[in-house]
Amino acid sequence: MAARGSVAAERAELEAAEASPEALAAGKVILEQLLVHIGFDARVDVETGETSRLNVLGAETEREELGALIGRKGERLSALQHLVNLMLSRQMGTWTRVLVDVEDYRGRRERQLREIAERAAARVVETGKMLQLEPMPALERRWIHLALKGNADVVTQSIGEEPNRRIVVLPRG
Repeated sequence: MAARGSVAAERAELEAAEASPEALAAGKVILEQLLVHIGFDARVDVETGETSRLNVLGAETEREELGALIGRKGERLSALQHLVNLMLSRQMGTWTRVLVDVEDYRGRRERQLREIAERAAARVVETGKMLQLEPMPALERRWIHLALKGNADVVTQSIGEEPNRRIVVLPRG
């Protein structure tokens, strides 16, 4: 049952990464109000692209305190995102999701995974052998797939069952 909940949570994050401009705008207002209620003086930037997100940014003096919103391995950040999505869905009248980030925590992880993807692709090209990456959540696998989709020398596949689903980088052809 826990694995099923994990799969649902990962699917929700994937949908949230592709949020509409309307959902992002409404989510921004909700998140700003929520931050005021819990005592944080921060602003929320809307970032769009392959991964759309609401990024909470604090003044120089607030940055360390904002770490409390992230929690261990992003657990509190996921909870904050869940609250925002519940409130957003109620307001919009339909189940709607947005991705919430704090001080670019998820953005840094995305860039780190893109670097890992590039190194893996280079190794696969060099050796001609497939390479399996560590198990990771669906959103992180998505970032790897996106990082390598334009690479003419390799192809990516997700294999395995949750929570041990992972990406395999293969030589193309």
